[in-house]
Amino acid sequence: MVPIFVKAGYRVICPDLIGFGKSDKPTHRKDYSYERHVRWMIDFVQALDLKGMTLVCQDWGSLIGFRVLCAEPDRFARAVGANAGLPGPSFPSRE
Repeated sequence: MVPIFVKAGYRVICPDLIGFGKSDKPTHRKDYSYERHVRWMIDFVQALDLKGMTLVCQDWGSLIGFRVLCAEPDRFARAVGANAGLPGPSFPSRE
């Protein structure tokens, strides 16, 4: 998706989630949680002071992305979820 958006003239920021891909891995297992991923992404968006964004998230990344959207709604113009779902009230969230 990234090359298509870039070719269309959009600025694309595609963070590598901590612990995935080429990023550093958390050293403590308890640091590797859903809540921590959400916090890291909120910190990322705030640090870059991103505004007017279109959130495009997919699959499990949508669970993180939509939480960031809810935490920082004024930074987003729109959101797209591909193969995304929203958890019900029994979704486990552990720190």
